[in-house]
Amino acid sequence: MIIRCKNILTGAICLSLAVIAMFLQTGIITARTQESPLHPIYDEQQRPPNVVLILIDWARRDALGVYSDKDVSTPNMDRLAGRGVRFDNAYTPATLCSPARASIMTGLYPHAHGVRKTMYEPGITGNLPTMYHDPIADPFADERFNLAINFVKYITNSGYATAHIGKWHLGAGNPGFFDLFKSYNSLMPHWVGEPDQSAYREDIQTSEGIRFIQENADRPFFLYQSYYTPHAPFQPPRKFAEMYRDREIDHKNYYASVTSLDHNVGRIVQTLEERGLLDDTLIILSTDHGGSFQERPGSYRGMGIAYDEAARIPMIMHWPARLPQGVAWQSGVNLVDLAPTILGAAGINTKSRIMEIITGREGSPFHGRDLVAEVTAGADDWPAPVFMQNIPEAAIDNSWFDERAMRSEGWKLVLRDFTADPRARSNALFDMVNDPGETGNLYYQVDYREQLRQQLNLMLEHATDLQDELAVKLANRELSIIDQPDYRFKLY
Repeated sequence: MIIRCKNILTGAICLSLAVIAMFLQTGIITARTQESPLHPIYDEQQRPPNVVLILIDWARRDALGVYSDKDVSTPNMDRLAGRGVRFDNAYTPATLCSPARASIMTGLYPHAHGVRKTMYEPGITGNLPTMYHDPIADPFADERFNLAINFVKYITNSGYATAHIGKWHLGAGNPGFFDLFKSYNSLMPHWVGEPDQSAYREDIQTSEGIRFIQENADRPFFLYQSYYTPHAPFQPPRKFAEMYRDREIDHKNYYASVTSLDHNVGRIVQTLEERGLLDDTLIILSTDHGGSFQERPGSYRGMGIAYDEAARIPMIMHWPARLPQGVAWQSGVNLVDLAPTILGAAGINTKSRIMEIITGREGSPFHGRDLVAEVTAGADDWPAPVFMQNIPEAAIDNSWFDERAMRSEGWKLVLRDFTADPRARSNALFDMVNDPGETGNLYYQVDYREQLRQQLNLMLEHATDLQDELAVKLANRELSIIDQPDYRFKLY
């Protein structure tokens, strides 16, 4: 049941009162002006786990050795996977930086949090259709977006020390709910000065993250360590580039950049181990999106598409105290799952009647699921499909479009809504078991009509639950003509 705010009060007054009531009921507003050092918030029996979220940018699955058949070197990341859980069918909700990162923060798909494009501060403009053309200083205070309810607010107000270090890409300044914010929006060079003649920025940021861990080792902490590498330009330190010189692999500097990050991941893990914190720390390693090195319709920089090389991402979780070791999880998961997973691990409750009123969703305010709970329960059975919501980088048939894609067990469905000619139809259905490279579009083949019908109904069911109006419209539109003889060539 959806409960709308206007049934209680009206307008902005209703939302303001509801938000205040939410924070009062959940105990999120706390007096943080003075903490007594003589009275710790948690005793040793109560202390929740530390959480370290390591996010890398534009990271293909095959850049990590544990996922790859290429000659790549990522021993530290591979070790985390071997001692934890590797998610084999993890997807981003959008193959673009800002929308994906907003989904991490809110646990919502982009249609719900409203961030569909990348955002930049004043002075940075561009003509890409995937960029907001007006400067956005603080999206968390922007009425176009729904970012106010996010997992970091809960953690910061639950006794955790919190830090974000590195690439943020959700506004130019400190959003106000991290204790430490040593970050930038985007477009920061990988090197402080000239390449290989100055400090490598990712090394500096790792040292900042290590300092935060050391300074907060006696209390629960959340570290969001976010790297810009391996995003272009690919400029790894020389010693890592040299490692790939004689390897038979394309895009050598791209993969060498990931290897350089692997070194820094190892530094963080080593610090946790030396401080005796590793067993009680949930480490999550993932990326905002991948990228394609081949031509794909709708893309020219390898983003803005639902093809697996851009949308299917690495995701590893390591928590010796709770998670099994060496597990390759097959069910579909998404970056929207990180917020409920982290809050669940920290034992932080997000369910309240006020939250249901604000979000219109009963129970959890998130679209995502608690993956630690699912893995420990052994429920590897694809409980729900995962979605991707993309705005393309390039037109198809001279028309821009909005895209909805769904990955279920064995299948991927892609529906597009065109702007220049709303009657147009250029959709896709891929058999992900027999055609993992997505080379054969089965959408208009008669022999796959019933499978298509099943996938359209599945999208309709879950899009309705997610309140994704565009996905509902597209699925209904296709189902309304699927039995017509000229279905393949039909225009709306």
